[in-house]
Amino acid sequence: MKNNFTLLTILVLFLTNGLAQETKQGFSQEKLAEFDTYIEQQITENNIAGAEVLILKDKIPVWHTALGYKNLGTKAALDKNSIYYIQSMTKPIISTAIMQLVEQEKISLNDPIEKYIPEVATLRVTTDPEKGIKGPTTERKAGITIKHLLTHTAGLSHGLGETLLDKELFAGMYNETLNYKGHENLESRIAFLLSAPLIGQPGEQWFYSASPDLLALILQRVSKQSIPDYLEEHIFNPIGMTDTGYNLTATQAKRVMQLHTISDAGVFGVSELQVPTSGNTVYGGTHGLFSTAVDYAKFCQMFLDKGMANGSKILNPETVALMQENHVGTFIGDARGFGLGFGVLYNTENDPSPAQSGQFYWGGYFRTHFFIDPTENIIALFMTQKLPYGEEYNIALNRAVYGSLKNKPLKTPQKRGFFFLNGIFIKPRKEQQIQKICCLSFW
Repeated sequence: MKNNFTLLTILVLFLTNGLAQETKQGFSQEKLAEFDTYIEQQITENNIAGAEVLILKDKIPVWHTALGYKNLGTKAALDKNSIYYIQSMTKPIISTAIMQLVEQEKISLNDPIEKYIPEVATLRVTTDPEKGIKGPTTERKAGITIKHLLTHTAGLSHGLGETLLDKELFAGMYNETLNYKGHENLESRIAFLLSAPLIGQPGEQWFYSASPDLLALILQRVSKQSIPDYLEEHIFNPIGMTDTGYNLTATQAKRVMQLHTISDAGVFGVSELQVPTSGNTVYGGTHGLFSTAVDYAKFCQMFLDKGMANGSKILNPETVALMQENHVGTFIGDARGFGLGFGVLYNTENDPSPAQSGQFYWGGYFRTHFFIDPTENIIALFMTQKLPYGEEYNIALNRAVYGSLKNKPLKTPQKRGFFFLNGIFIKPRKEQQIQKICCLSFW
């Protein structure tokens, strides 16, 4: 009997210790480890070179791993200090800077942007985007406001669609890496953008666009500072983002994960196209920044802390709340919308993902992604560098996080026929002209 009691005690202690080790901040470590296994499989199958995952709850890291390589050619290992070209994850940062100017009453959300960019006054609207930049146009029904730019409802394009107009815009504004092409500065790139007609009437639709480039130009003209200087002084330094910027030092450049893609010969490896780590002079709002998972998590944490970071006020709490609201109605769908700078989930009942209402998020063209859950106080990031763009890792991250969170049963998708766009599920509707928007995949 005594021996049985001893064995039982040992067993209980073992199980108790196991449980203690299994959970952290309510997260199953075993379930999160399964996500690592999935990533390792993706690396083994040459789908990605490597990836970094960072998950925090209540400011405490519950999972942080870096797997695989930052350079398949040299077999240099990816680590938790790696730097990524974050592409469109630049957009929330520029939006934050603009909202600082709104708080200071230097600009207003309802200001017509002609006030700051007179060049837009002559903009018209295409009547046939398949006819390209020089195709037929009609007059605008309304002016473009700063809020239109923040919510991607200005009628501008990003050059990422399949129409001739989109293709001509892309060819004139970017190269394959979405870095600058033939432009010495942001003004030059915007001049080309404004040489094309709008893809739609302002305020009448949501269309993913290069509008944050115009926000960056407004930031520069109103603040009287260069865009890098403003961001450094008002966002990066106060938050403690020491590895974020448009240009990197030589030491920082050694930490950059290389862009990987499939060659014409069908071999996955380091791309011939790499974004320069120095000498960049186009300080865009659409993209352009390098950052780390840790740096960007600090930026995300500022939103959970109601605009505060390291004792400094970055934004007012009211502004943070306003940015997280859905400002586009049902333009995108009846579950996911858009706030002031990022996507938002406002109705989980009509959404097939496991995420919760209130989650806000965005991603980058090279497959970086973040989301913030203010209800659960969660920040999650997935960082890699790969073309072509796809959404499978964003979906996998959501399912891994919520599937690992104890007492939060993972919702099984019930709805079909949904599209996933930059972290947004979209129910196709004819009037949304979904076929014109790139980066779509089925759930």
